[in-house]
This record gives sequence, structure tokens and C-alpha cells, in this order.
Amino acid sequence: MHEAFGYIGGISNSSGLVIFAAGILLGFLLHRSDYCMAGMFRDIFLFKDSPLLRVFLIQVFVTMFLFYLGRASGLLELYPPPNLREASFITLAGGFIFGSGMVLAGGCVMGSLYKMGAGNVGSLFAFTGLIIGSGLYAEVYPLFFNLHKDTIIVKDVLLGQVFSNGEDILFIFLMVLLSLVILGWIKKGRIYQKAYAEGYIQPWVTAVLLSFINLLIYVTSQTPMAISTAYAKLAAYTEKLFVPAHYTNLEFFRRLSYSVYSSKGNLIEGGPGAQIDHIFVVEISLLMGIVFGSFISALSLREFRILKKLPPLAQLISAFAGGLLLGFSSRMAGGCNVKFLMSGLPMLSIQAMVFLLGLVPGSYLGTILFKRFVIGDKVTVTVNSPPTGGKDE
Repeated sequence: MHEAFGYIGGISNSSGLVIFAAGILLGFLLHRSDYCMAGMFRDIFLFKDSPLLRVFLIQVFVTMFLFYLGRASGLLELYPPPNLREASFITLAGGFIFGSGMVLAGGCVMGSLYKMGAGNVGSLFAFTGLIIGSGLYAEVYPLFFNLHKDTIIVKDVLLGQVFSNGEDILFIFLMVLLSLVILGWIKKGRIYQKAYAEGYIQPWVTAVLLSFINLLIYVTSQTPMAISTAYAKLAAYTEKLFVPAHYTNLEFFRRLSYSVYSSKGNLIEGGPGAQIDHIFVVEISLLMGIVFGSFISALSLREFRILKKLPPLAQLISAFAGGLLLGFSSRMAGGCNVKFLMSGLPMLSIQAMVFLLGLVPGSYLGTILFKRFVIGDKVTVTVNSPPTGGKDE
């Protein structure tokens, strides 16, 4: 490739290697700690408690602090990043559908990757559904694009832009509040998971390290961690290969998600189409790294299990249907739980808050559907057997 030692989409190829390596570490950590956001929200409604959700708030706290330092020190050139935009009622609807799909799939867009890398067949079905769902959205993109424009809630991207004069005060208030809450949990031992499996990593450790990985990705690529557009790109490449004429006619694959200049004058641009651009270098690299890292972890523990007994048919159907919903809704909302909750929420992104507002009731509906049609009354059944954590997922 002529770009082999140059720049692609505004960042160097070496950045892609860094992100791939970060993805390997991330996949390893996610697998060893069984850290999945689908379980976080599902367990609230299924078991009336969610220890992992408390751990996630630690991740938000640490990421918020790191992003603030990165911005203050000048490490983060683009703030807010170009992959965040204004919120609309389509963001809310997308979050609701995403929440349901996440529970039905047994994993989010990132959780499905690390479970698939460990040999989970159900997650392979979810992965396939994610790609197909992203492709289906491309067929109706103009409709949802217009609905988004017509239902914008607020044009500001970050809450700090709404209260520009009190942004630092707002940040300090939230940091103090979260630190007091987290310290209370630590004193009561409410962030630790009991597990006796080989190689288990406490989820709170993964949460903290994930925050540093997110900062590394942000500094390296000029955008914080995101991954769902990678599925749209995989759908684009598939359609371009098998139905090239139809692919060419789809407006969604011709658009750019963002196109901005960095302070160094590099044009950072990327979109969902079948081209090698900024999103390809960042999100495809991260996707492959997570799968590979999880595979390494499972293999080292002798837990890679793709050839073992297949899950029940109802679970495979649920995983595929959930993947379809995840792929479609992440394009509706303009992102997924990784982009909004792991990256946007620590920045006080309004789009992320609206997405979360839809995701919570959507997860409740997904839990009801999953319990009724997949597991019945057996709430202790393992949805995606955790390879190391000893905790039902």
C-alpha cells in the first residue's frame, strides 16, 4: 500500500499499531474480568443489584479526571472530539433499542467481541447480527437523518458548553460527589467480586486500566474510544464485494461522519463506507485487537470453547436478533455504549446523557423479553458463560 509509511485519515499508520496493541490488552482484561455492560444493566432488573455498574462509575470517574488533565495539558487537541454531535429524540430512541438489543445479544458491541474471541458461539451470532443490522440501517438512512435534524434537543455538544462560565465548578462538584460515593463503596467492600477462577482480574482494575487505554487512544487518534462504526464498515465492504452497484447507490456509505483539521494541519476524516480512513485505522484496529486479546487470554487458560456444545437454539436466535438491534440502533443514535458511556459521559456529553436515558428502560424491556423467551424463570442460568470470573453473565 502506498500509505504504508504515511498518514491515513489524518493519523499515522503507527497510531493504528498502537491502537491494535491497546485493543489486545483491552480484550485480555475484559475476558479475565468478565467486564460487560450488558450484564451491568441487565442485573439491575434481573437480580435487583449490579456490582459491575458500581465499577463502571469508577471508570467514568477516572476517565473524567484523565480527560480533564489531558485537555488542560494540551494533550487532547480536539475537545469536544469530532465524533460527538448534538442530541436529538432519535438519539433517545436509538438508546432505547440499543438497551434491549444489548441484553438480548448477551453482550454490547465490545462485550460481544471479547466473548467471541474466547470462542462463544452466541457472541459470534451477535457479531453477525451487528454487521447485518448496520447494513440494514444504510437502506433507510435518509429517513433517520432527516428525523434527527428535525428533533434536535439542544445544539450544544457538551454540558460544559451550556454552562460555559461554570464548567470548572461543575467538574469539581461532580468529581467530589463521585469520589465520596466511591469511597463509601470501597469501605463497604461493594466493588470487589468474589472469584476463585485462575487468572481472574478484579473488574475495578479493568475499569481503571480501561480509562487509561481510552486516554491513550484519544491522544493517539484525536478521538476517544468508539467502535460501532467498524461494524458499518464491515457491512460496507461486504456489500461492495457482493452487490457493488447497490453499495454505490446507498447515500449512507458515501457520507463522512466527520472531517476536521487537527492543530498540526492534518485532515482527520472518516465515514462508514468501504474506504481506509481515520475510522478504519482506529476502530477496525481496536476491534481486531480486542478479539485477538481475548483469544490469547482464553487460549492461555485452556478455555477456548468454540468446539464445545452449542448453546440452546433460543439463545442463538436471541443473540442474533440482539445483534441486529445493536447494529441498527447504534447507527440511529450515531454511536454505541462505548462511544457514549465510556467516552462521552466522562466529558458530560449531552448526546451521551440522552442515549443513557433511553438505554436504561430499553435494558429493562430487553431483560423482560430475555427472561420470558430465553431463560424462563431460571434467573441463575449463565447467559454467556464467563471464562474466568465465576460470575453469571
